[in-house]
Amino acid sequence: MEGESRYEAYEVDLWERLALLLPAEAGDNFRDCRAAGRQEAGLWFLMQQLIEHQVPISDRTRAEIEVLAEQWGERLARHDEIIACAPESDDEASLRLLSDETSSPVEPGRLGITDSALTGLLVVPWIECLRCERVLDRVHAQEPWGDLRYLADYYTVRQPTAPDTEPRIFAGSDLHSAFESLATCL
Repeated sequence: MEGESRYEAYEVDLWERLALLLPAEAGDNFRDCRAAGRQEAGLWFLMQQLIEHQVPISDRTRAEIEVLAEQWGERLARHDEIIACAPESDDEASLRLLSDETSSPVEPGRLGITDSALTGLLVVPWIECLRCERVLDRVHAQEPWGDLRYLADYYTVRQPTAPDTEPRIFAGSDLHSAFESLATCL
């Protein structure tokens, strides 16, 4: 129960910080989406407003929006828009979304992940902390036709520069803790 309330408090704060990036009326509309339980519509509206008004966002904010979209099942629909947002010019990079070239699905063993819970799954490197070089990965099952399953089964936080260090593995329902673990050095 404590984890849920901690996540809810974080999400309320994040929605408020994102609303403050928008013009006043748009910010109110964005808040209203969440209050009405229409988070998916709110994420669509947020992205439309950020792009239309060319609102610059930091790399950390970009990562937080991507994680929020993942939490609400909107990452695939919003990813290209998140990438298209204007970057903050004086942003001190801290977290960044990994490029599609470095985010190809691989078997866990190729990344030094040996935990048997991930056997038969594919790991997709996702967000990197530029300070400590840890990486947050999504871990997916593969559908019979070859695509990755829509929702991640697990998330891992690993240290590629220290291959002898076992990654932390988080259940698919514990995305917030995985993101928190990645960002602990910030």
